[in-house]
This record gives sequence, structure tokens and C-alpha cells, in this order.
Amino acid sequence: MTERFFGKAQSTAFDALQQWHKDNRSRVCVVHGPPGAGKSTIVLRFFSSVTEPGMLKVLVRIGRPFGASFEREILAQVAATLWPDEAPLTEERAELRMRLVSWIADWSVDDDQPPLLIGLNGPDTCIDEPYGARGSAFRKPGPSVRVVVTVSGSSRMAEQWAERLAFRPEDVTFIPVGGFRLDELDEPLRDRLAWAALDGPGPRAYVEAILASLRARGASRLEALLSILAHAFAPLGPSDAAQLLDVEEAEVRAWLDAHGEVIDPLIERCEGDALRFRHEALRAAWEAVAGQRTASCERRFAAAARRIVLARISGSAQELRAGAYLRRYAGAHLLASDASDAELLTLCDPRWAWPCSREDLAARRVEVEEVRRKLAAPLEQPGAGSASPDAISRFVRVALSQGALATLHEAWRKRDDCWDGHWIEEAWEGTARALADAFFGLATHASPLLHERLAGRALDVVRRTGTTWRGDGWQDASTLLTAAQATSGGDAATFARWAVAATWRAEQGPDRYFDVWLTAASFLPSSEADALLQQLIERARSSPNPGAMLGRAGRARGLRQEHALALFHAAMSLPPRSRANALAPLLPLLPPEERALAVSVSFEAVVDLLDVEGERLDDEGYAEALTPYLDLPELVRLLDRASHFMSPALSARFAAVGEPARALETIDRLSFEGIDRARALLRAAAIAGGGPLVDAARRMVSTVKPEWVPVVLVREQPLAAIEVFGFDASLSIAESGGDETSQYARIAALSSLCRVAPEASRPSLAALAIAAYREDSDPDTLGGLVDCAPWLSLEDAAWLFAVSLGDAGSGGTLKWTLSHWGGVEHLAPLIARLGGDGALAAVADVLPEALRWTPQAEAAGHLEGGQACPEGEDAGREEGSVPRSSSEPRGL
Repeated sequence: MTERFFGKAQSTAFDALQQWHKDNRSRVCVVHGPPGAGKSTIVLRFFSSVTEPGMLKVLVRIGRPFGASFEREILAQVAATLWPDEAPLTEERAELRMRLVSWIADWSVDDDQPPLLIGLNGPDTCIDEPYGARGSAFRKPGPSVRVVVTVSGSSRMAEQWAERLAFRPEDVTFIPVGGFRLDELDEPLRDRLAWAALDGPGPRAYVEAILASLRARGASRLEALLSILAHAFAPLGPSDAAQLLDVEEAEVRAWLDAHGEVIDPLIERCEGDALRFRHEALRAAWEAVAGQRTASCERRFAAAARRIVLARISGSAQELRAGAYLRRYAGAHLLASDASDAELLTLCDPRWAWPCSREDLAARRVEVEEVRRKLAAPLEQPGAGSASPDAISRFVRVALSQGALATLHEAWRKRDDCWDGHWIEEAWEGTARALADAFFGLATHASPLLHERLAGRALDVVRRTGTTWRGDGWQDASTLLTAAQATSGGDAATFARWAVAATWRAEQGPDRYFDVWLTAASFLPSSEADALLQQLIERARSSPNPGAMLGRAGRARGLRQEHALALFHAAMSLPPRSRANALAPLLPLLPPEERALAVSVSFEAVVDLLDVEGERLDDEGYAEALTPYLDLPELVRLLDRASHFMSPALSARFAAVGEPARALETIDRLSFEGIDRARALLRAAAIAGGGPLVDAARRMVSTVKPEWVPVVLVREQPLAAIEVFGFDASLSIAESGGDETSQYARIAALSSLCRVAPEASRPSLAALAIAAYREDSDPDTLGGLVDCAPWLSLEDAAWLFAVSLGDAGSGGTLKWTLSHWGGVEHLAPLIARLGGDGALAAVADVLPEALRWTPQAEAAGHLEGGQACPEGEDAGREEGSVPRSSSEPRGL
């Protein structure tokens, strides 16, 4: 290339681009013109000419010839420049996009960041075309960001792409690049660029001439090679080309050498001896001219992809022949073919999907994400209520793979804190426990017969792996107690002991989990339970807040009366306010005589101002526990000593004993204005005896500030709202959403109403809630919607299941996918709604695949043979590779 441009139009556009940069009036410049007009050359030269000190520059050449034909590849190149220490980045596309949106929008030299110049050459050649107002990572360039975009086409096409990239019109400058004539070209460039000249043959005729020359030479194999190259998603190495054509690599190289002068104007070699077309227009022209080969090429790619995937899963030595291209793009070609769901699921098998480097991890995450997208489509589209148990279970398998790969991504981010590969083992902590939780969650919504079977599978996981759990102490203990409740005899006692042991691993020590100890005690032999209870009491007495400690124990799930009595006797020796804290949760469980004594001493501790300098009283818990046992004289005395936190319970009790005026007086005296007062008033008005307060509560709704208060009341006290305001008024309040801009308040209030409304109204309420969620999917409202599963339409249930589990799998770790918010355990009601026992059983059958990713696979008994990486691939790993756990079987 000579130093000057090959035409006046290019020089003019270059000068305009430099002037745009100098003027700094707009943040975005879109350079547009016909294919081959030199847009990329202009931008490349412009980037070289910008020598501003400290400027950070990133230029992405988009399209198949440059190995950036998908959105994530484009985003990854930009991100690698912004965060080079993290490259290659392993986030999924949505994660990467969100991260870039935030950084690019806030990028400013005022924050000690350098000026940033981003170039996007040819976004119109991106295959998955993800752009749009909500999808573009570049939609809002920050104060120190300039963006240059090139697009092939007219000014109208350029304007459309500016809209698709979501640039604000006032931020965009358009620079056209006109064509050139042959006589403007230097002699060395004339033959190579003739196809792009205004008076040249054009891309199609240019390619046809080369094709005719090859056929005249009898080079049909080379014609086939160029067709393969035209359908590839990135430059293609000779080894991959040979495998696709079922020949030896030496033959491919021989063809290229023999006919190099014919094809040299068409293709070029790039990094790693790979081949690519010199221009996207030439590639597209070849694809069109040799169109009869399209189906054959696509079949070749799909067949090669199937071979490499199945060979890797089976541990076959054939997989060793696979080059970098097929490892990277096998999934993309299967997805582009007519591959069945069963074939696509092979991409989720850990023996294929386990990555061998960070680059490979990024590729596998993209691959599995696209499989999820394809399998989710039948669930997310209208009419999805016909989703079969098999379709649901297939989707769960994909989500498990996404969660496993996300676990590796998180592990890599924490790698600097661990040595010798232990970061990989730590990443899987909690997976076996989460698997047990998922089985228990499915069992909860199953018929009695299936419940027993699913609970048995959960118990089997606990038996096999429970002694190895070293995750969050409280979560481990909670699952172990669930297991104890699901069995009996020796197993129950063993799981209870493990639960107590797990509390010692808790971040804040065992004392915060005395309720776990007491629940566990109910499964232990009496002598062992007594010893545990005595240890608990001694530890509580030695703490700074013994009443709070014993009170926490008194809230244990399934607390036995004999244990409640033991806590009662221990509490009676404490100072007055500590004693009141300890006794409050025990009152419903105590025999009448002990309860009367507990109420008396607890009441006296407050009204007689005893021990005021002692342990801080849990005012709210105290009032909620004590007031149901107090009559009017005691209530009046307590009011004189009551705090703000006692207002709701105290006013409700006044109403219950037929003193609505005193209830209102209590609210006026103790409650703050706004939502605090409104909560207490609605509660008091709704109970028997609160009728005289109904008018006051209704007036409050129309006057209280802020406007979102009534919506919160409906969400928090839906039964009370229906009782006091009426169903129609409560629905109107819920639908209004208050003055909040998001749908959160509206969705939450509608979900709450749905769960308590008359049965005939529940389907319509569920439909309103899910419609609002479709508009603004605030994950904080998901729990309420899942609780409405029995009244959701099948179509809505299928959509909610697909989008929620998909989000959990892509954004969270494997254990999150199994048992956390948006995971299998959480979404079990939706699974039951969609397919009853059939769907629950089908999902349960695929859950053990989770352990095939982990070091616990052998212990869980779910391991199958096979080889994850070809022999030699683990050896000599470079920095950036993903090590496998030292305790992990080779079969994973």
C-alpha cells in the first residue's frame, strides 16, 4: 500500500474524520459507503494518526475473516483493552455487555482514566446482530469516549445502524465515502481492488472469473476448500480444513501452493497460518456464486462438529486431530444445523464442556448459552403450556451446565487467594448440599409416592457426601436437619449430629445457631440431647446477652415441650430483661402454670422498670409474644412503658379486647407518621373488635404520604387489606403501584393478593402479576410469583420457569442453579404446575448430572467413564489454563 490513499473520496473522508476528532462536537462518527470503498483503510489510518498522549485505543475488525463474527467476540476484544489483566474475559455475553455499558458510559478523564477511542469496523457483518436500544454496549459513550463505526451501504443504512446501536442523534456525525475508479488506483493495487471500483466488474463477477479459472485447471478440491472457508465463522487453519474435507493436511497445502496465483487476489494467510477471505464482500460473493455447495458445506461442518464432540465424550483418540477452529465453533455449527435437541445436549456434557483454558471457558459459556436460548424458545413462546416433561428436563440439564461453567468463571476470579489448584475444589463447595436441597424441593410438591422416592434420592446424596461438606455452616446444617426430618432412627440422629457440627463452621460461630442445636436435639437419644441442651445453656449464660441467646434457641423448628421447659428453667435465673427476652418465644409451648409465671415476670420486667441498664429488650418480639396473654388492666399499664416498636401488637390487642379507642390512642402515641402508623392501623382494624377503626383506616389510604404506602400495606397484609378496604379496592391499590417508577411494588402487591384472595379471583390476579413481570422482570419479586404457581396459566408458568432458571444458570454458580433464588428448588412449584409428577420426576432424573462436574462425583456414585481432555492436553499448560481438581476422577 502506498502512503497516499487510492482515491480522492478516501482522502476527503479521512480529512473529515480527522476534523471530527479535532472539533470534538459529537462522540460518535459513522463512516459509510459501498463495499470495498476503503472504509476500513481510512479508519486504520485514522487510528494510527491519533497520537494524543495517553489515549487508549481499541479497534475491532468485525466479520468472519477476522474471527469476530459474533457479538461476544466483539465485546471481548473491547473488554480486553479496558481490562488487560483479566483477559481473556470469561463472562457470558449479557454479563460482559452490562459491564461494558456501565464502564463506557462513565468513562472520564476526570476519574483519572485516559481518553478512549473505540472503533467498530463492520458491525453489519456480525452474525447474531444483537444490537438495539437495550442491547448495545456502546449506546451511551461517556464524556471521554469517542466511537467510530463503519457500515457498508447508503446514508439511510448508516442511520439505521446508528439507531440499532442506540446512539443519540445529537451524538452522531455521518461521513460518506464515495467509490473510486480504476484509473485512480496505483498499478500494484489495480488487479486486487478492481472488484470494488465503480467501473470494475463488482464482487460477483470478480469471484466468478476466479472460479472459472479454477475449474479450467481442474481444481475442484480447491473450489470445495474455498466454499468451506466461505461458510466458516472465522479464519480456518489447514488442519481443520483437511478434517472438514476428509483429506490429509499435506494435500490442502499442496492445493494452495499449486494454485496460489489464482486465489491470491481472493484469500490471504493470517495468524497461525490460517486462511481467510481478503474482504467480507468477496466472501459473501463466493458464497452466492458457489451456492450449490452451501448445503454440502453446512453438512460437512455439522458432521465434523458431531464427530469431535462425540469423540471427546467417548475419549476417542480421533479427537486429537481436531484443530482450534473446530473446538471453538463446533457448537455454533451444530446450532446452525438441524441438530436435534439430543445432539445439542451433548454440548452440555462435562466431558465435552470442561474447558482446558480461559479462552476455552469463554467459548464453552457462549456455546451453552446458545443451546439454552434454543431450548428455551418453545417454553417462552405463546402456547408453551404444552411443554413436555422431557422438554423441561432438557432445559434443566442446560442450566446445570451453565451453572457449572459459571462456577469455573467465579473460581478463576478468586484464583489469587488459593494455591496448588485448591481454588477449583473450593469452587464446588456446597454443590452436593444444593443437590440434596433440590431433591427435597421437588419432593415437597410431589404426590405421596413420588415424594418418598425423591426424598430418598436426597437422603442418598446426604449419606454419601454429607461428611465432606465444608460450605456455609448454616446452610449445611439446615439441609442436614431437613434430611433428619425426612428419615428416622439412626440416620436421623446421624444427620442431626452432622448439623450441630456444621454450626461450628459458621462464620459467626455456633452461638447464633442455637435453634439448630435444639431442632437437632429432637432427633438424638435423650441422654445425648440433654447433654447438648446443657452445653447450649452454659454457652448462653456466659454470653453478653444470655436472654437473646436462649431466645434464639426457643425459636427452634419443632421444639419439644420438654426442651422448652428446660429453657424456661434456665431463663428464670437470668436478670429481668434477659429473662423476658428468653421467655418470649417459649410462651405458646409452656404448660399453663409455667406460662402464667413467664407472662407475669416478663410483664413486671417492663412495667416496673426492672433491670433498665441490663440486656437490651427486644421490644417488638416481646410485645408480639406477651400481649395475647394480657387483659385490659395489664395492657393499660404496659402502654405507659411501651416503646414505638410495641405499637402494632399493643394496638391490635386493645382492639381484640373491645377497646378500639385505646387502640387508636396507642397508634397516635407510639407510631410514627406515614407507613409506620398505617401498618398498625390496618392491622388493628382488620381483627375482630376492630370494626370501629375501619373508617379511619380507609380515610388513611386516601391521605397517607408517600403514595406508595397503601401498596406496601396490600403487599404486607393482604388479608387485612381485603377485610378493611374490600377486595376491589385492594386490587385497585395493588394495580396502581403507587408512585414508584418500577413494577416492583405492583408485582409484589398483586402476588400477595393472589395467595389469599377468593379462589375464583386468583387466576386473574396471577395473570396481572405475570404481565407486569414481563414488562419489568425485577428478580426481587420472583418469590411471590412462584408462590402463585398453582394459579398461573401453563403458558405463563412455562415462560417464568424458562427465564428464571436460565438467569440462575447463567448468572450464578452450580449450587445457585440447584437450590438458590431462581434455582431448581425455588422453581419446583412451577415444574409441578407444568407437568405434575411427570415433570418433577423427569427433572429429578437429570439433577445428578450436577455432580459429574465436581470432585464429589465418585462419592455420589453418579460417575460415568470417559476422558475430559485428550491425552497431552493437560500437560504443559500455559498461564491462563483451567486446572482440574486433584481429587477429581479422570472420567470428568
